[in-house]
Order: sequence, then C-alpha cells, then structure tokens
Amino acid sequence: MNGFERMKEQTRRSILDAALELFKSYGFKKVSISEIAQSANVSPVTIYNHFGSKDGLIREVVKALLQDMMERYWALLREDRPFPEKIQAMVFDKTEIGSQFRGELVQTVYQSDPQLREFIDVLFQQEINSFIMEMLEGGKREGYVDPGLSPEALRLFMEILRRGVAASPDLLPGSEEPDIEVLRQLNYIFVYGLMGRSENERR
Repeated sequence: MNGFERMKEQTRRSILDAALELFKSYGFKKVSISEIAQSANVSPVTIYNHFGSKDGLIREVVKALLQDMMERYWALLREDRPFPEKIQAMVFDKTEIGSQFRGELVQTVYQSDPQLREFIDVLFQQEINSFIMEMLEGGKREGYVDPGLSPEALRLFMEILRRGVAASPDLLPGSEEPDIEVLRQLNYIFVYGLMGRSENERR
C-alpha cells in the first residue's frame, strides 16, 4: 500500500469511526452527513466520495460492526469459561449494541436495506454457522448440550431461531431500555430449555 492509498484508508477509517460514535448515541436517522464530516474533520464531499450516500455509509458502519462482533465472539469462544457464561456474554453484547443505536439496527436498517440483508446472510453462511457449531460442540463436551443431538439438528434449530428473530424483531424487548430480566430468561431457556436444570444442578 503506497502513501496515497494509506491516507485514503485512514480517511475512510476516520469517517467510519466518527459515524459509528454518532450513530451509537443518536441513532441513524438523526445524524446528518455534515455532523459526521465535522466530527471526522473532513468535508461532506469526502464522505460522499468514499461511500456514495448516507445509506452507503450506514451500510459500511454496520458491516464493520458485525465483523468486529464476530472477532469478539471467536475470542470469547476460546476463553476458559463455562458454556452458559459464554452464551450470556453474547446475548448481552447484542443487547448493548441494540440500545446504542436507539433500536434502529434491526428494525430500520436490516429490514430496509436489501444489500445489508444479503451481507448478513452471506456472513451467516460463511462464518456464523461455523462459529455456532463450534460453540455447541464445546457445550456438548462440557455436558450442557445433549451429545445425542446431531450437527444437522442443531444447525436447523439455530437457523429457525435466526429466521424467527429476523422476521419478527417487534417480538424482542424494547431496545432503548431493554428488559434485562426478559433477556435473562430467554438466555436461560436457550441454555436449559423449558424444563430447566435438574435439582442437582440448581443446588
């Protein structure tokens, strides 16, 4: 990478970082290109040259956010922590992301941007599926996931959950002030099922 390309990439990164911080605080709709430009110390024209439009900038911000999230999850997967703690950490990480974007991440951006939906679907097929299966295999080894469940059954179960959430984001707790207790219970059902833990495990 030569000096010009390096400077171009640094400018792009500065715009993405500035946009991310503003979007986290105020949501996607309320932040203007001029405000992002001022925060990144560039002109609005520079932003349009890099991203084409505000929608294009939002799309790239969400892509970078999801890629960073996957890096955190892979690192979490390799930590020496019990399976339920890893699940809980991921559930509440998603909650934090949702609250930062004023509830617009799923309900507005994902639903209204076909290109972003396609990116997420490809990401799921290429990386998230592998991550989920490795995570569940770890749960089997620790005794939290039934070892008799086949990889195909687990994959289909996770796909049903994903499609259900994507199709019905209105079923999730409010994003601006998430109901932590409801999320804790959803996490509990995911890990232990409707029957809950055995009497020995509760002690």
